[in-house]
Amino acid sequence: MFRSVEQLFRPRSIAIVGASESGAGGWPRAIYANLEHAGFPVPVYLINPRRDRLWGREVHPSFASLPEPVDLALTLIPAESVADTLADGLANGLGSALVFAARFGEGGDAAGGERSRSLAELCARGLRVCGPNCMGALALPEANLFYPAERVRGLPKGGVGVVFQSGGTFQYWLGQGAVRGLGFSYAVSSGNELDLDAADYIAFLVDDPGTRVIACMLEGIRRPEAFMAAAEKALDAGKPIVAVKTGASERGRSATESHTGAVAGDDDIFNAVCDRYGILRCHGLDDLIETALMFSTARLPNGPRVAFAGYSGGATGLFLDYASETGLPVAELSAGTMASVAPLLDRGLAPGNPLDGGAGLAGRQDDFREICRAIADDPGVDILSMQGQLPAEDGERGDPDVFAAAARGAASVVAHGRMGQNVTDAGRAFQAAAGVPFLQGLPETVRALKALGRFAERRRRGLPARPATTPASGPVAELLAAAGVPAPQGGLAATAAEAASIAADIGYPVALKIVSPAALHKTEIGGVALGLGDAEAVARAADEMTARLEAARPGARLDGFLVQEMVDGLEFFLGLRDDPQFGPVIVAGIGGIHVEVLRDLAFRLLPIDEAEARDMLESLRARALLGAFRGREPRDVDALVGAMLAAGEVYFRVRVRLADFEINPLIVLAEGEGVRAVDIRETARR
Repeated sequence: MFRSVEQLFRPRSIAIVGASESGAGGWPRAIYANLEHAGFPVPVYLINPRRDRLWGREVHPSFASLPEPVDLALTLIPAESVADTLADGLANGLGSALVFAARFGEGGDAAGGERSRSLAELCARGLRVCGPNCMGALALPEANLFYPAERVRGLPKGGVGVVFQSGGTFQYWLGQGAVRGLGFSYAVSSGNELDLDAADYIAFLVDDPGTRVIACMLEGIRRPEAFMAAAEKALDAGKPIVAVKTGASERGRSATESHTGAVAGDDDIFNAVCDRYGILRCHGLDDLIETALMFSTARLPNGPRVAFAGYSGGATGLFLDYASETGLPVAELSAGTMASVAPLLDRGLAPGNPLDGGAGLAGRQDDFREICRAIADDPGVDILSMQGQLPAEDGERGDPDVFAAAARGAASVVAHGRMGQNVTDAGRAFQAAAGVPFLQGLPETVRALKALGRFAERRRRGLPARPATTPASGPVAELLAAAGVPAPQGGLAATAAEAASIAADIGYPVALKIVSPAALHKTEIGGVALGLGDAEAVARAADEMTARLEAARPGARLDGFLVQEMVDGLEFFLGLRDDPQFGPVIVAGIGGIHVEVLRDLAFRLLPIDEAEARDMLESLRARALLGAFRGREPRDVDALVGAMLAAGEVYFRVRVRLADFEINPLIVLAEGEGVRAVDIRETARR
């Protein structure tokens, strides 16, 4: 599943193809200079049929003329020449190539597409290619700087592996990350990913013992199954993937046949992938630095509960605002902890979380150390964030042991600044001595803290077991009923008179719904009538629905009418479908006719377990409707969770024949009374 990138990062020999002093924008010269600066970690050969010598070295006309086969070709030639040149390389033992040139079909042009196909044929024969249209790769442990700019020479070694599909952003993010104190293991600008892709690079970084965290900028996922396998591999190894995701995937979906298709957007499904495999999605490039910095230094916590200690009332207020926005769990300090820290605060201030110790505490570093050590050891605190400013110059006030002492406690510890600051050599040295990450900006800090707790929780919880199910025939309604998700009492009538008869047997009032393949969304043609109180009302409603169907869809087939008992409760929505990229998905949220408008929905990959089902409900904006509300009893949440799990299991049994099915509404009755699957719609596979 994963293709080796070993020769890209750790080649035993290299050829610079297109070596020249000023050609290709000076990139061949820049890369050669970087390798020279590193002392030529491996043998380097130059290839250019128009030159004999360059930079004091022999220049070879082709791969066939080299004294030995090479592992990696750094290919800096026009796009038109790439395929033929690399074919010569493959014939002479070349293992891999880094292709910088663009114009391989990015704009949809026919010539570029043909070049792409020719290069893909070489890959099918065993050549491994990074790119095309990329900006290079870095292997800092081996001092291999395959990048056309000298600014990468000063990047520090460390535990962050980097995979960017954006070449232009790549170097700038690396540079700013280094300013903040990040150190790097391996980094790649992956370009078009015609061959090697994000899954391959991530799998390599997971296996690398020196990589601790993997930072990605992603525009699209080329091989979804391989990507998910790589993400699972990273989760198992305890190596967080922190990612910025831009753009839309190239998948097709129908938004007309079902609510599920209409509401399950690309971004929603990618977020579900992130939730399943513990990928920490960042708001932007600054957040990517903060989160990578945190994971590169802080240890994983035992839970998500956060304490915040500082000496600014304004900062504590902002922290609470941001924590509320992001859903960050705020820890409750024990009575013992509050009693121990109270004497150390400025006069008139009371202990709590977040803790404002008063402006005077900033000058009493010993007191601040004791306060933070006490909070870090509180059994109710999993993560402690300490206010801290990095010094700009050597000798500025501050003691890194204040932070190091707290980090020796039970909690995972980070430091935070209220705003971003310029970080100097003195600041980076202070951060290293403290042994904790100094995060910049309160919103970024809160989001990073949420990510830290989420990844630790995903690691503890593990992945749900995939159900071992056998295909099932028959209507979904029957399968759901057998799994404990019943429909309301009712029956299918062929005529208006038969509908009235069934209604009399059920007892009034009843609901009536038209059944026709031309009326998947029944309300759009007036195909639903509620609260019908007698036989005449039922028959009249059936006749009117028939007329409306004929007017809206002349000649449409009418299969009859569904007559059901009226049930009163919260309308919920469950949708289950196969995403073309990432497989089975469940969508859950507030239901009824406003699903697509309100979009108060949660998305997860299937299968889910009980904890994930409850997380989905907790993530809804209208989750309060599941509790007691304006004199109404709380809803039967346990039955709703059971229905979500049952629906997921049923979908695995019918997905061979059904593209999706949805329940809308699923009526959630009062606590202890269960649920009723009022309307179930199935879509057959084509």
